[in-house]
Amino acid sequence: MQRVIHRFTIFYVIVLTLLLELPIDPPEFVEDFGGPLVRHAHIITFTLLGFLVELGRNKASMRFWVSILLLYAIGTDVLQWLLHPICHRCFDLYDILNNIVGVFLGTLIGHFCRPLVIEPNKSLDKKE
Repeated sequence: MQRVIHRFTIFYVIVLTLLLELPIDPPEFVEDFGGPLVRHAHIITFTLLGFLVELGRNKASMRFWVSILLLYAIGTDVLQWLLHPICHRCFDLYDILNNIVGVFLGTLIGHFCRPLVIEPNKSLDKKE
């Protein structure tokens, strides 16, 4: 089960990175299309990312993975700032805050769901 979670997490990170860094032309399209929910999209996407990483990680590496996720959450917006002339994306502290909240929320949810998802599958693996 963890192998499937790892593969899906890698796929999700690739897709998320592309969505966060690819050009939007015109930038107002996203706000018009999504409305106020666009502001919460960062929380939702990073909550899912934190959840997936928490389910897929080894027990001993929680601090390491949370640190990596926080660096990723901040780094995506810094990269948007650096690539602004090309991608028409802007640096936004509110987005970074939403990313960080999403990482912690997803990790917390994953921590409590881990025994329900991972532990039952480990006992099935031992029987086979």
